[in-house]
Parts: sequence; structure tokens; C-alpha cells
Amino acid sequence: MWFMISINQIYTKPILTILDTDIGSDYDDQMALTYILANPSIFDLKLIICSTYNTTARGQIVAKTLAIFDRFNVPIAIGQNTGTDNMLEYEWAQNYTLNQFQNDGGIVYENGEEALLKEMEKANVDNIYNIIEISPTTSLGHVLQHLQPETLKYIRLFAMAGSIYRGYKNSSQPSKEYNIFVDIPAAQIVFNTSWAYFGLVPLDTTIFMQFYNPEWQTFRLFYNQNKYVQLVIDSYTVWYNNGGNRSAALKPFSPENGTSTMYDVLAAFLAATYPRALTMVVQELPLIVTQDGFTKVDSILGKQVNVSMAFLTSDPYTSTELIGITVLDSIIYS
Repeated sequence: MWFMISINQIYTKPILTILDTDIGSDYDDQMALTYILANPSIFDLKLIICSTYNTTARGQIVAKTLAIFDRFNVPIAIGQNTGTDNMLEYEWAQNYTLNQFQNDGGIVYENGEEALLKEMEKANVDNIYNIIEISPTTSLGHVLQHLQPETLKYIRLFAMAGSIYRGYKNSSQPSKEYNIFVDIPAAQIVFNTSWAYFGLVPLDTTIFMQFYNPEWQTFRLFYNQNKYVQLVIDSYTVWYNNGGNRSAALKPFSPENGTSTMYDVLAAFLAATYPRALTMVVQELPLIVTQDGFTKVDSILGKQVNVSMAFLTSDPYTSTELIGITVLDSIIYS
């Protein structure tokens, strides 16, 4: 509880926030979105853009989530449909259409990139924006080619992307991380941009982001009392049963004993705790995205990025347990 209070005391008012998500494929996007919506005193969510593959289906998942939170004031922007992908969570939202969301008072922008550009253009010295980037950067990369560079002085980016020294499955070799290699040119644009602040959570830390006993069991106890807990458990169960159970993770997981890897939640948590980066060791590193999709330190060509390279505790799960308690409790008590 002290930790949650300390986070809320960082900001005197909620920060204008844009979320870029590929919700529906892996479950961490849903948890990140739920965490953001559960904390309106931290995040003033102005726009959610759904990026890559079947973006309309992603939009339906976002729409149902917003409806449960009664947040019809948050617009959904539909990014470019770049093909088909396994949308393991879609069944949970398939009966709630974007038309229904609009009939209920919601806003949907079919030209998502145009909506993203217009929202980013509102940033100025009196309106600092945070972008939480938890998707391949297709939408953001396109928009940056049309945004005035001056505006970027007022936009902070918090992204889950890349792999610096460690890779998937805690490999000692870096990986071609998904959010990078799906659209390498867009990632190169994003990493070569001069942001007001660029905070990055790579695989080096996010691979340890699983929430399990005892914080998960405490969370489950509220299922019959809390519609937001029901949202998480129900959508997570659908995702798990539709193939999510085969997702890679360092620890076994199921809806009964804990979560899959919550990569993207760490980006949202980093934005919530800025500028303190609670629980994490941050290094400023000059990074580039290579032509083959790796994220490498390059002292000549790289732009400076604030990278969460490790946790403050020797056992990373001690830190991720604290983060898990903070995230799950905020959903319970929202």
C-alpha cells in the first residue's frame, strides 16, 4: 500500500497518455490496459491506437474493456490492417462490436494514424504527453514522418521493445525481439527520434514479469466481488484456452496459478513511476536497431535511451512480485 501511495504522489495531476497496443495476441497488453484504466489518477488516457494485423478485432477487445470501465470518453483508433494473426483473446470480445461501442457513446477513428497524429500534435509546453508503446511501431513510425520535430520536445516515450544483452528464455544471447522485428524500418525511425525522454524495457528485464502466488491467489479471491477482476480472469482464461497456454515463459502458468509473461506491463509501470523508475536499474545507452532486427549499443550512431537493464533486487522475482502486488491491487481497488 505504501508503494502504491508513493507512485500516486509522483504526479500532482494525471499525465496525458496515448497507448499503442497490439492487444489480443499475447495477454500482457490486456493486463497493461486494465492497469492503466484502473489508475486514472496517474494516466489521463486520451487515445488508444490498435496496431498491426487485424486491427479491427483488436479494437473490439479494447472496446469491451473500455465499456466495462465505463470509459466511453477514450477514443479507439484503428491502425492499418497488416494481415492475419492468431487473435487468441478475440473470442472474449467477439459479441461486442465497434458499432455497439459507438451506440453506447464511444468514439472510433477508422483512420487510426491520422487520429494519432492529431493527438500528438496537441503536445506543448503546457501539455506534456506520454506514449506507452507496447506494439510493433508501425503506426508510430508512420506518424513520426509527418510530425513536426519541435513537438517531440513535449512527448515522452515508454516502450517495451528490444533485447540488449539477454534474450527470450533468459538466453545469454540477445534476441530479435517481436516488437522490433515485425516492422524493422518503423522501429529504426522510433529509435532515431529525439524524444523528450525515451524509457525502454527490453527482454533483459521483462522476461521476469510473471505474477503468481501469493499475489495472484489474493487477486483471484475478488472474482465474485469485482468486475475488473472478472474482466482479467475471464479474458485471460479465453486467451489461455485458445492457445495462450503454449506461450513461452520462465515459470509455468495458468489462470489458476499465475500469469504468462507480462512484458508490456513493465512499460506502463515505468511510465507510472517516472522519473523514479522504482525497482529498476536504469542505464543510458546509445542504441540502434540493425537491419536484421537486433537492438545494439552503438556509441557512434546510437541515440541515448534510458534502458531498464536490471532490477534493484538480486533476485528479479522479488522486484516483479512487488510490481505484481502494485498492479493487481490497483485493479482490485480501482
